Amino acid sequence: MKDDNDKRNVFEVVTAESQSPVAKWHYWLQIPEVWIIAFSVICFVVLALWYGGLMLGSVEHGHKKAGVLLGTVAAHLVGGVIPGVSACAGSVFYSAWENILINMLVSSGIVCLVYGFFCLSCRKLFRISFLESAFQSLQKSADSQKKTWVRLGVPGIFLFVWIPFFMTGPIIGSILGRMIGLGIFVNLFTVIFASLTSIMTWVFFWDRLSRFIGEVWLEAVSVGLVSLILLYFLFARIREIYRGLKKGT
Repeated sequence: MKDDNDKRNVFEVVTAESQSPVAKWHYWLQIPEVWIIAFSVICFVVLALWYGGLMLGSVEHGHKKAGVLLGTVAAHLVGGVIPGVSACAGSVFYSAWENILINMLVSSGIVCLVYGFFCLSCRKLFRISFLESAFQSLQKSADSQKKTWVRLGVPGIFLFVWIPFFMTGPIIGSILGRMIGLGIFVNLFTVIFASLTSIMTWVFFWDRLSRFIGEVWLEAVSVGLVSLILLYFLFARIREIYRGLKKGT
């Protein structure tokens, strides 16, 4: 009986006024977070169509380009801007502008998706029970940075997202912006613009580096950097799980 109740409560949808199940469709169209999530879906659809066109089309080196595209998206989703840009920069199949476009689509997509659902959860309009713990973890991470950046306002959020340090970035930055009281669209615009600036900075770095080293060394450095960052995140995650298990015992 308990398992059946848990399954029914995986998605809990309520309205702000009545707390009753699923509101009318026109009510949801008036909620800005819904449009933010819709924009996220568009970003990922564009990437999926791009990948499908490379795989199914008659583009030269289409399969190799599709592989690089998929690797770039995966590296960005797991490790953030630096691995994403580096994975694409190490390939000869994409220009600097294409590198920026791919990573910007990924960054905008994941930020809008997480931020949209996080805001809906905070407003108690829509809850996904298995994501609540993740949202709480993100909120704790943002809260730990709040005192440092709250006085700076919009410039602080911009710097927080642009500087590529551990536990900074667009997702935590968007949640931090909400916690310090920025408007939903001011916050989102600041985060996305800062993310674009960060992506362009790293693309410029790789472009300059490619003028001093050959393609083989550029690819080796790119793969090495991506691997180190992803291993760091993996190690941090394993350590977090181990600490959780240790506390449980």
